[in-house]
Amino acid sequence: MTLNSGGGGGTVLIADFVNVDAAGKVNIVGGGIQFLGFDAETGMTAPFYVFVNITVGVPMFEDTSAAVEVLLLDADGRPVTLTGPDGQNTLRFSQDVDFRHREAPNQQQPPLGFPRSSNFVLAFPGGLPLSAGASYEWVVQLDGTRLTSTTFFVPGPVAG
Repeated sequence: MTLNSGGGGGTVLIADFVNVDAAGKVNIVGGGIQFLGFDAETGMTAPFYVFVNITVGVPMFEDTSAAVEVLLLDADGRPVTLTGPDGQNTLRFSQDVDFRHREAPNQQQPPLGFPRSSNFVLAFPGGLPLSAGASYEWVVQLDGTRLTSTTFFVPGPVAG
């Protein structure tokens, strides 16, 4: 893979709600969350969404796809694992993304080398069973190389 992030990069943010419409426009409500609510009775965080945008420079005659991975790390940099019906699972999402421009009939194409981007959303409408009083980090990697990240804290009740 020879995609490069020259002229591009990545964005990852936590929000109350995110969607990407059919035209590729991003709709974000309550974006930029750094402190994620926690319900001590259920042991779950507040509902949230994670928005990821990756913009890359696509060479003229090279491969145009890349492996995108989003993973949740704890404060020590270890991947977060949650217990599910199949046992322990790492909170990791991966997808191969083709960054070629989508051709549309009767529409002029961008010039060669024009940056390409991809948006996707991770939805957690029921929250996650994360530990209160802990910091976490969503990390986005492109072909195994760290591209961007965002950190957040899950405050819990004060002892006493």
